[in-house]
Amino acid sequence: MRIFLFVVSYVVLDVISSLLYVGLLLLLFSTMKKIFNMNEEKWSALFKYRKGKGLYSIMVFPYLLMIAIMFPVSMLGFELINFDYRILGYIAVIMLPTLILLLNLPKLKESIVNKYAESY
Repeated sequence: MRIFLFVVSYVVLDVISSLLYVGLLLLLFSTMKKIFNMNEEKWSALFKYRKGKGLYSIMVFPYLLMIAIMFPVSMLGFELINFDYRILGYIAVIMLPTLILLLNLPKLKESIVNKYAESY
């Protein structure tokens, strides 16, 4: 029963962390668009800055914020199910989005940089 509770809480916390990351990322993009009056040229310049470092920096900031927010949330979630290894549970919750981000971000960077390089 404890394993089932851990798996269910892991999935729920992982979904919450992924949705939180996407929400923070979209909030950052919309805020930047309004503050800096971003248009296509400005976005492409930002994404191509130092061969994609601008894209990485834009995507890493919301991720670090998500990690800071999810720590107390996951501690509370694992406290509710009386899971003995709360820190390991938190690390497990953070590892799946991290692996997905690390595996997909280079592909995303290449496709965005190549797309904008072909258009010019």
